Amino acid sequence: MPLIASKSEPMTQDVCKPHWLKAARENLSRIQTLVREKVTENPKFKWYRRIMYAITTAYACWLMVQSVPYYTAIGAGESAYKAGNYQTAEAQFKIALSESANFSERDPRRSKAMNNLAELYRTEGRYKEAEGLYLSAVGLAQKLGNTREEYPLALNNLANFYREAGRYDDSAHQYTSAITIWNTKVKKPADVKYAVILTGFGKLLRDQGNLAEAEKQYNQAMKIKESALGKNDVEIAAVLDNLAGVYRDEARYAESERFYKRALLIDETVLGAKHPYVATDQNNLAGLYRETGRYTEAEKLYQTALATRISELGPNHPLVAKSLSGLGELRRVDGKLNESEKLFNQARDIQIKALGVKHPDLATTYDLLGVLHIAMHNLKAAKTDLAKSVEIRTTALASTHPDLGISYLHMAELKEALNDKKSALVDAEKSRVILLRALGPNHPNTKKVTAMCVQLGA
Repeated sequence: MPLIASKSEPMTQDVCKPHWLKAARENLSRIQTLVREKVTENPKFKWYRRIMYAITTAYACWLMVQSVPYYTAIGAGESAYKAGNYQTAEAQFKIALSESANFSERDPRRSKAMNNLAELYRTEGRYKEAEGLYLSAVGLAQKLGNTREEYPLALNNLANFYREAGRYDDSAHQYTSAITIWNTKVKKPADVKYAVILTGFGKLLRDQGNLAEAEKQYNQAMKIKESALGKNDVEIAAVLDNLAGVYRDEARYAESERFYKRALLIDETVLGAKHPYVATDQNNLAGLYRETGRYTEAEKLYQTALATRISELGPNHPLVAKSLSGLGELRRVDGKLNESEKLFNQARDIQIKALGVKHPDLATTYDLLGVLHIAMHNLKAAKTDLAKSVEIRTTALASTHPDLGISYLHMAELKEALNDKKSALVDAEKSRVILLRALGPNHPNTKKVTAMCVQLGA
């Protein structure tokens, strides 16, 4: 599958919020305004106005102090998450979740704490733990009422999780539920948050190979965001990146390049040249250039993105591994196999340290190493790599996930190289069944494995 990093990888958009002190001050201001309008400025009340105002202000201050541990933990957890320090992030998010138990079930801070911890577990590939938290967050949001935006947004988060785990039917159900509730209950068709749901649904459709429908969802999201934010906001850049990915999949390379470049320009202008989002734009454009044989341009962008990620995120961040993998793939297609192997090994070592030995991203690196080792005629190493890729993906992902189908496809290619056509056909058939269901008969990978099955069965 294309090595395209999503800007949403560091944290979903509804997770990052203002610092606790700002939020606490806003809560205090709202309470004071309510008391002033209903009591202190009401002509029916006289001598005890100031007393009531003092009491409510004191109560608001108490609430603010009570919230300090929660907001402190949330802020520390988010900072650690962005830096790739997941152990610290987990500890802080757990503190925030524990503190949120002091709030009402209708307090959105409870669902936020659950969502943050769920996002962390998703990032680490701890899908079973993540799912339970996402479901709990949906339950809390539902109690707020389905006319509130929190409920469809919680469904969207759950749908995003199912999409990444390869549970496409579950993901589609949650996305369509979120969209239906938003349109029939929330009724804010021009809200940027609705565009976020449409963008997620577009990603699912793209993953399934339904590129025309994915483009439709992205264009609708783009229209909403441009109307609300203008044409040069970083939110626009995110949708441009997604549209560029669709065009890339459709081999509409000129359009893809134009959209990637526009996203890069927006992010550079708004965020500065050294921002991680800019590095993601550069990595994506480099991937396009790699696919189209423009290796010199791809090399420059990969190196720039890598330098930014090391500088801004640290040398052991998972996104550094993605840049190294992109460079490794560039070296492979350019015939520089030894250099490619070195880069893939570096990426693998970072992922093991940062994400553990069972993460789907590590499976992708093992898959790339397996393909490389086939090209290097090191079939023993290729067998080890591809077996690890299949093992991780079988455990971590749904049995219908296309990445698992890709692993079986590459395993079939290995066995064909070993002249074991019977076993190769078994793996090729496994791949074909998965890819046919997940991507449809017209996807390039489905066509490739179908042709392989015919060849091996002849």
